[in-house]
Amino acid sequence: MERIAILLPRQTILEYANAVLEKEGTKVQILKVVENSSAVSEAKAAVEAGARVIIARGLQATLIKDDINVPVVEMPITVREIGFMILKARNMLKKNHPSIGIIAFENMFESLDELDELFDFELHFYKLTELEETRDLVSQAIKDGVDLIIGGVKTNQIAFEIGFPSLFMETGEESIRKALQMAVHILELAELEKQNKAQLDTLLDTSFSGIIKINAYQEIVAVNRVIEQLLGRSSAEVIGFPIDKVFDGIDAEGIDGILSGREELYSTSFSIKNQLLMVIGAPIQYDGHYSGAILTCHKVRSAERGEGQSSGAKLMNGHNAPRNFFHILRESGEMKRCIKQARSYAISRNPVLIYGETGTEKDILAEAIHNNSPQKGGPFMAVNVSCLSPKEQKEVLFGFGDENKKKQKGTLEAAEFGTVFIEEVDCLSLECQYLLFKAVHDRLFWEQNSMTKRVLSVRLIAAAGKELSYLVKQGNFREDLYFYLSALKISLPPLRKEPEEIRRFTGLYLDKYNTAYSRYVEISEAALKIMEEYFWEGNLLQLESFCERLVLAAHRRKAEEGMVQNLLQELYPVIREENGISQTVRSQNPEALRIEMLLERCKGRRTEVAEAMNISTTTLWRKMKRYGIGGWDCN
Repeated sequence: MERIAILLPRQTILEYANAVLEKEGTKVQILKVVENSSAVSEAKAAVEAGARVIIARGLQATLIKDDINVPVVEMPITVREIGFMILKARNMLKKNHPSIGIIAFENMFESLDELDELFDFELHFYKLTELEETRDLVSQAIKDGVDLIIGGVKTNQIAFEIGFPSLFMETGEESIRKALQMAVHILELAELEKQNKAQLDTLLDTSFSGIIKINAYQEIVAVNRVIEQLLGRSSAEVIGFPIDKVFDGIDAEGIDGILSGREELYSTSFSIKNQLLMVIGAPIQYDGHYSGAILTCHKVRSAERGEGQSSGAKLMNGHNAPRNFFHILRESGEMKRCIKQARSYAISRNPVLIYGETGTEKDILAEAIHNNSPQKGGPFMAVNVSCLSPKEQKEVLFGFGDENKKKQKGTLEAAEFGTVFIEEVDCLSLECQYLLFKAVHDRLFWEQNSMTKRVLSVRLIAAAGKELSYLVKQGNFREDLYFYLSALKISLPPLRKEPEEIRRFTGLYLDKYNTAYSRYVEISEAALKIMEEYFWEGNLLQLESFCERLVLAAHRRKAEEGMVQNLLQELYPVIREENGISQTVRSQNPEALRIEMLLERCKGRRTEVAEAMNISTTTLWRKMKRYGIGGWDCN
């Protein structure tokens, strides 16, 4: 017996339903005629008796759907059934082209389109929104000159009272059969969903990995016991919440990539209460749409420590990394791609090579990689080798000392179970390159004039401002170390390639220093354009320093292009070699250079300069303002 309740407004429709059930060989739980006023209470009783789908029509279907949380299948009258009613009306009226009014709720029909042309009658449709409108709509139909009204029980009662021709809107076998097939299909889908849920529950409960299921809105639908244990919270406490609110540090933008179909696979890492997890995500696709995703979380084992060693002891000297991925300020698409790469590389124990100019947040990225790696419990030690001599490089990295002195631990040993971040690795001497490769790749350390095998769990992150492959070709960087470092490579984009970021950070830094110094300095659009076009070799570091100086140096509330141009030339002059003599070039623009030369030749007389350039003095003044050329007071 199918757990279906069929509730109908009239006995004749019930007879049709019985005929359909007999032909289909289907038995339903409840089949009865009900009044409109009792439709909801009858539906509730049917659900309590075990019905899981209700079939109803018109007003009764609407009332039940509004009040009960079970599937309701409506029985819209088919075009064929309406055609029979029109033929019946034509026979009653003895007219070939009658005018017929239909008064009903909109959900009563499959379609009313082109019915009048198809069955040769004049159609007037009066849409009911509530039953109390019926009498008014009957009156309106009569005023409109209809010959006959088709409607439900209430419509026919009113028409009968006033003696106006009417027909009851019958639901035939075709409508009932379609509704019954839909109800059976819904029950089959519900059963399939129940089986799928049981399978998912079994998978969740037996998996040794953490599993998180989310919907298309990144809301948590289910988690397994592994995730519950890691969180220290039950599934009931997290289901329904956005995933990034429950799992701090998870890459929500990356998840959006697979939910939108931009990416087929998602991988990242994040921590739950100091347990590092590698996350693999795959979308749930149904009928061409992405309805959610399954995230599988694998625990990443931390670097093992010797007896008596603890992360607390290692971090007591202050060698920690306080920053993570969310501390990175840049928001461009290319920078987000680099962060995504870094999250993936973090769970590896192999070296990471970061390319980037000064001020591109290499140091923050290195700390973030450490904090999402198996080495996160150990120290993070940064060494900039560019300012060290080859001898000092050996001493700092490997602990080499004078023969008469006791050897001190080098950075590689001091950072055991942690990470060493070597900045400007391109400045490392060839000897140190060899020793570094042997130490991190072969676990061999130079001691007492020979190589000694030593197991040392340390992660290497290197940063360079120059492309190491060029140095390899020049013989200034070892091939073995280059190939070992470059497998996990991240290239951070310079700020000049992201003018929208220059604009954004200029606004942020001006706000910062206006607040710090209680000033109010704005920047004009033309000046911003110059900022966007400038090279910014020092990237964020240089841009922030420049903005501070701009706020302090401004004599007006708005910094114009001339002031910005002048300040750039003052702070970062271009040096040009001519005949072995270094000269400061005030501007790199050819037109600006010509104006400066003419001003010098004409001793600042702008009228003569304008004549020489065949332009007006006003145009010359505008160009001087644009290029920031000042200091000439003569006319």
